[in-house]
Formats: sequence, structure tokens, C-alpha cells
Amino acid sequence: MSGSNDHLMVHGTSARRMAFDHLILIAGTGFMILPMFLLFVASTHSSLELNVGGLHVVPGFDAPQNYTEVISLKAGFTDQISAIAMLKNSLIVATGLASLTTVFSLFAAYALVYFRLPLAGFLFWLTMATLLLPLESRFVTTFQVAAMLGLVNTQLGMILPALALALGTLFFRQLLLSFPNEYLEAAKLDGAGPVLFFRDFIVPLAGRRGGAIFVVSFMIGWHQYLWPLMLSTDETTYTVVRGIRLIGLESGPGMALAVLTLVPPLILIIIFQRYFFQSLADSKDSF
Repeated sequence: MSGSNDHLMVHGTSARRMAFDHLILIAGTGFMILPMFLLFVASTHSSLELNVGGLHVVPGFDAPQNYTEVISLKAGFTDQISAIAMLKNSLIVATGLASLTTVFSLFAAYALVYFRLPLAGFLFWLTMATLLLPLESRFVTTFQVAAMLGLVNTQLGMILPALALALGTLFFRQLLLSFPNEYLEAAKLDGAGPVLFFRDFIVPLAGRRGGAIFVVSFMIGWHQYLWPLMLSTDETTYTVVRGIRLIGLESGPGMALAVLTLVPPLILIIIFQRYFFQSLADSKDSF
């Protein structure tokens, strides 16, 4: 009987702990989702209702009008600014930044780990030091370089300054250091040179980590504001994050445009979530 009572007590304690853990998880999830929910609800109300009553917790009936107005938006001095064009510009910048960052970070990590560079350690920590210098702290000099290269009012000019993501190099480097030396020895026995070893061994094994870095880099490129604001004076190069300022978040269409800016990153996370979370949680792919 005593053993049975102890078992029941342990089971009851475990059940209460699980219920408490789930309660904390639900509360944290609700806290994080609440701003997005309020944003979506605000996009279903008219500008007058938002200006008079503030944020609402109950959806309204003006969503079709707000989203139609945003999709058919023609703004700017020359009426060349549209939501579709701004989404396209943001997609080009974010995808270009994510793709090039992932590729170059893997190249840099591969060189630091597998090539006998005399200053490999110094170069690595010099790369890490760039984390101490955000892009905003070097806007003036970066703009001067972009102007010299003719990159003002171009998507490439928005991509290049944010391309060197030191965290990508760090994550790939730690991943490659965790690979056993048998991989390199097997490649040498097969007669594979550096290019074949990189293509046949490194790229397939680094796929999940690359997916995670791609997602992070895409978010950085998608949410850029200050640099595109400084670099782009041509209305045809405006990104969607900058375009929100043209309408204003105090209006229903502005809220609708803000909701639309969440859709591409959300789709990307849904597509890459398996690679992203496996890369962070898999003990065999840890750093």
C-alpha cells in the first residue's frame, strides 16, 4: 500500500508539473502572438474607427476595403509606388541577401577550417569583431562607397553592405569543426580534391545549418529600414517596410499593408521550420 501511495503521489506531482509547464507555454505563446493578432484585427477596421477608438480586440467589417485599397495602391510623386512593386523589391533584397550570405559564410568557414591559413585564427576573430559595428554606425562611409560603385537606387546596393553576416560564418565553422577527420581522410582516399570534397561532403552535411542561416538572413534583409531609406531615392526601388511609412500605421490600409509584410517571412518559416529547428536541436549538429 505504501508503494502504491508513493506511486500515486509521484504521478500526481508529475501531472501538476506538466500542467504548470503547459500553462507557462500557453501564456508565453499568447503573449508573443497578441501583437500580431491586434495588428490583424486593426486591419479589419476603418481609419476613422482606429483614430477614434484606438486598437480593437474584435474584428471589424472593413477588411475587404482596406486590403483592396492596399493592393491597388498608387502613391508617391509619380504614382509609381504600389504594394506589389514594394513586395517584389523586398523579396529580391531579402532572397539575394539570404542566398549570398549562406553561400559566402559556408565558403569562409570551409577555408578557415580545412585550409592551413597562417592567420586563420586572427581572420576569424576579425570577422567576429564586425558584430560590434552595426551597419548604422558606418552609414556615411558605406553610402560613399555605394555611390562610387554606382549602387545608389539599386537592390544590389541594399544587399552588399549587409552581406557579411559574421554569425553565419561562426555557425558553419563550429559545425565543420565537429565533423570527424575521417571525412577528410575518406575524401583523400577517393582522390577528391578541395572542390569535390566541398561539393560531395560539406554541402550535403551542412544543409540543415544552411537552411537556418538562410531563414535568419532573410529576416534581416526583409526588415531592413534605415539603409534602404538612405540609399533609395527612386520610388521604384522602395521596399515594403519603407512603404508602410507612406500610408501610416494609424490607418486601416496601413495596418493591412503591415499584415501583408508578415506573409512572406511566415511562409518561409513554415517551409524551413524542419531544417531550422533540427539544426538548433540536433545534438549531432551542435555548436
